[in-house]
Amino acid sequence: MKLKTLALLIGLSTGATLLTACGGSTSSATDPLSSITTLQGSVFKGPIDAAQIQLMDMQGTIISDVQSNNGTFSMPNLTTLPEVIFIKSAGGNYTDEATSQTANLSMQQGLQAVFTKTELMAILANNEFITLTPETTLLAELARSKMAAGSTPQQAIDDAKTLIEAQLLQGTDPTSTMASSDTLLRTGNLTTALPANNSEALARNRAISFSYETKNLGLSPEQVFELIQKRGEDLKDGSLDGVAQGNPLAITPTDTQNPVVALDQEDQRTNYGQARGQLLQNTISRLSSGNLSAAEQAQLSQQIGMDPTALQQNQQQTQQQNQDALQITQDLLAATNLPAFKHLPVMTDEDGVANDGKATYTLSATDNVNVIIDTPNGSWTTPMMRYNNSQLPPLIRAQRGDVMSLNLNNNLAEESTVHWHGFKIPAIQDGNPDLPIVSGGQHQYQFTLDQPASSLWFHPHPHKRTAHQVYFGLAGTFIIEDAVSQTLETNKELPSGAFDVPLMVQDRRFDVDNGNGQRNLLYMDQPQDANGMYGNVVLVNGVELPKFEVATRQYRFRLYNVSNARSYDFALSNSVRFMQIGTDGGLLPSPVSVTHLTLGPAERAEIVIDFSSFAVGEKVMLISKPFSGGMMAMGNQGSTTSTPPANGAALDIMRFDIARQEVDDITLYSNLPASAEINTRIDPATISTTRSFVMSMMGGQGGGMGNQGGTGTQGGMSFTINGKSFDMTRIDEYVTANASEIWEIRNMSPMAHPFHAHAIQWQILDRNGVAASGADLGWKDTVLVQPGQTVRFIGQFEPVNVGDYMYHCHILEHEDAGMMGMFKVLAPGETVPAGDSAINNGGTQGGMGNQGNTPTQSGMGTQGGGMNQGSMGNMGGGMGGM
Repeated sequence: MKLKTLALLIGLSTGATLLTACGGSTSSATDPLSSITTLQGSVFKGPIDAAQIQLMDMQGTIISDVQSNNGTFSMPNLTTLPEVIFIKSAGGNYTDEATSQTANLSMQQGLQAVFTKTELMAILANNEFITLTPETTLLAELARSKMAAGSTPQQAIDDAKTLIEAQLLQGTDPTSTMASSDTLLRTGNLTTALPANNSEALARNRAISFSYETKNLGLSPEQVFELIQKRGEDLKDGSLDGVAQGNPLAITPTDTQNPVVALDQEDQRTNYGQARGQLLQNTISRLSSGNLSAAEQAQLSQQIGMDPTALQQNQQQTQQQNQDALQITQDLLAATNLPAFKHLPVMTDEDGVANDGKATYTLSATDNVNVIIDTPNGSWTTPMMRYNNSQLPPLIRAQRGDVMSLNLNNNLAEESTVHWHGFKIPAIQDGNPDLPIVSGGQHQYQFTLDQPASSLWFHPHPHKRTAHQVYFGLAGTFIIEDAVSQTLETNKELPSGAFDVPLMVQDRRFDVDNGNGQRNLLYMDQPQDANGMYGNVVLVNGVELPKFEVATRQYRFRLYNVSNARSYDFALSNSVRFMQIGTDGGLLPSPVSVTHLTLGPAERAEIVIDFSSFAVGEKVMLISKPFSGGMMAMGNQGSTTSTPPANGAALDIMRFDIARQEVDDITLYSNLPASAEINTRIDPATISTTRSFVMSMMGGQGGGMGNQGGTGTQGGMSFTINGKSFDMTRIDEYVTANASEIWEIRNMSPMAHPFHAHAIQWQILDRNGVAASGADLGWKDTVLVQPGQTVRFIGQFEPVNVGDYMYHCHILEHEDAGMMGMFKVLAPGETVPAGDSAINNGGTQGGMGNQGNTPTQSGMGTQGGGMNQGSMGNMGGGMGGM
């Protein structure tokens, strides 16, 4: 499905509002029209009903006065027009899409538009609607100011339009493909059930998004007009910087419990872009859940340049796949041909001395290892990359305090590294792409483990080749134990030994059998793969749909999502609850009872499933529940054997067979001891440095690998953080030694991105302004950020953290395409090098960020006014949820 067609989805909504203005002077001569004429228009923030609509000249002389009806108006009997025409609305009411509340407007609240006589005459001749929206209100205010300064009316309007597009609209289109259509719209009936074209769809999205932004800032629905007014004042100096005439702009919320919104501290274009992304995500979710009617789809298909049945087929196929998945799960529960589960092989310490506080391991990266893939339909071999020629990825177990010596022999025909994902170690040992090991080379990584018990992992991280090497098989798991975890195990408060089982989940795309019992991996063979590699087979520890025999007791499973791009929403097929006890970087302060949990690429979770309520002979599937995978998940249509399920499709992962009765001696812990480090939380009030990172994508859906050079493009798409593509010669951020910081991750793209930072484990503060709770209270090194979402986390860089580290999207194709940056943790006493400057990186200009080679030391970012819970916004009925 072409991504550009989805531009219309974002306009499937209804709603409207208004703003008034005054001032300025110019000629207001009115000339008679050749015939009596009727002017039609729409007033859209959603559609505003019962608003007073006035047509007036530059001085405010009213020429015509009518009332809107459900967002439209008609001005009959127009006989004369001035050279410059302002149309204003005042008062009325509309349903606010972001909150579903009715907004009742005062006569000082409204929208406006401006036209020259020549423009309006042409509109009348073509029997077009004019439209009043937030952006036309900004246009009218700016044009009035420019005319007052001496510009001709047409030049003032043109210049104001260019300024608004450059400062506010550019780079905020959530479809990432419609930049040419994402221009300020001044004509059209935006109140119809469906937009007439892409331009109207985007205009509706932009208008409604002002309400989402207002809600995210903690303001009341009616305060959207104050936001529009302030934004108009802001733009008069030519820059959207929250300052007007040298004075910072602010809005005081109606709800006095919410903080004052200081616009000079807000990244306004990013806020606006995120609001647009939220609105799009709502629409995609409605489509995925079957809540777009057939009539809506049919009408929509008539407006877009694609097979008119494609959108309907997409929805029907998604629904059918999810329906079929239920039956497939039932069939698998009864199946007798599922292959046996395989445990990951535990590596042996090469020094031969147990418990001596040090360990040595060797990893030899080798290509073309014939790996046996067991499936319900038999086995085949696939040439893959592996460490030590092993059939399965390796597992290393170690103790906190151990001194590790890890040798890499690079037997590949290309550079490689080993990145120690989630480890708190010096940068020189981190396996970053700036420290490659050449083909045929050897390297020893040496570091001391000094962090809590956790489920970590390792994988290659070579420049532009990380995705390829991980996809073809190079990865391993690494489990650290400490005094806290061992005490819990000894006290029978945690399952251990044979009841502590790592599950390495990854999807891969296999070709058909070549006739010799061999199936090759396919990589980047389909146009949509630039957005991330999705496989047609899900493997657990290298096996498709394995069965694992369990006893009637508690088991601890360490879930690793090591897929390149796919997210999973793990659950049991009978919806039985289980306990989540750990996150990326260690155990949770208290177990959290859940029915499902979502893991993005590179995220991990420790869970405990209690099988004591099952009877011997019963079976239950571990599944991934269906969820909305966002706009980028909508293109995978077809029926070839290599076509992967869309991200978010229902999937079966593995089966648990209750095989024997056993007495369970585990009483799961209720609280970690007070000494556990996770119980110490950093007070945000003590932090002076907040950095903002804006993840964004632009361009069209590409084909194949495209350009993976320094331009940050892949298959026609660009993948950036703060508007920049990765440059190995550039330091993007400087961090003071031993600093505690808040990092704010903002997603302006149409899909979720897992943000990963090397060197540190974080504690999440909030998501869209809602304080962390439950599983979000654990240590995290990778955080899945949904479209339109802002996640803030806090952490401390420790003395061991010195040198150059990476932060990036862990959809590995995005990382390789440039969605990555580099930060340097300074050594004690070290300063920023001469020529580099410490500037505020707080997502300047809506995510375009710091565009040069100038790094940042202490970005101030946004420290208040966070968004309300969830990236999904209003999910209510009707068109307003879109």
